[in-house]
Amino acid sequence: MPLKKTALAATRGADFFGVSAMKWRILYCLSLAWLVAAAQSKDFWVTKEYRQWNDKEVKRLLENSPWAQDYTLNRAYIEPLQTSPTGDTRAAERGRESNTKMGYQAQLRSALPIRQALVRRQMIAEKYEQMPPEKQREFDERSAQFLAANFAETVMAHVIYYSNVPVDDRELARYWHTQTVETIKNSTFLIGAGGQKIQPLRYTPATGAGREFQLVFPRQINGQPIAGPKDKSLRLEFKHPRTGDQNEQRVLVEFKLDKMMINNAVVY
Repeated sequence: MPLKKTALAATRGADFFGVSAMKWRILYCLSLAWLVAAAQSKDFWVTKEYRQWNDKEVKRLLENSPWAQDYTLNRAYIEPLQTSPTGDTRAAERGRESNTKMGYQAQLRSALPIRQALVRRQMIAEKYEQMPPEKQREFDERSAQFLAANFAETVMAHVIYYSNVPVDDRELARYWHTQTVETIKNSTFLIGAGGQKIQPLRYTPATGAGREFQLVFPRQINGQPIAGPKDKSLRLEFKHPRTGDQNEQRVLVEFKLDKMMINNAVVY
């Protein structure tokens, strides 16, 4: 009898530890899967050093990321391809495109990830890894200065504009090349998380054939930052000019602050 009890107890003990080990294995596998999923869900600009970003990642950061947003104005034209009787070539140029496009790409270049992406893009373009050591040192010195730019007091937005119709492209360039901070300050704003409209401090259009401009705004209003970790978004507003028969319209680009968190701080 004692022997049977001992055998039964040993059997029960084996069952107990067998089930427990199975449960621990299941929990371990689930935990491992969660950790892998959590690691994969982090964006590459958090998990990878910027010098390791590939061309596709750089493109994504500069064109479609928390710090870079695209705003496209689509307009279909049905004018005939030939020049109009009055000699106006605009209808002909627009008619060559079945779906004309104009748009803006806005980047927050005061945000470090955007500047890192610009440096990495240049590294790829100039084949940094194949440079002789002295050229690499020169490149590193230039890029270090660019990356260390101080934006403690300001926010910089860089806007690229485009059109697939030459006449519209020329009209856009003519407009933006001739603007000043005085001419745009009543229609161009950085809208803070509290809804306050902040006028630009500086406006710098591109020179030559460039299709871009920069806007600089104050980072604080009345001693308070314009956005914080508990806020929802920053918005950039400006006026798209009349081009051809397309009227003036408001462009509003939104940047989601919860997507711009790095190390528990909003980066912009």
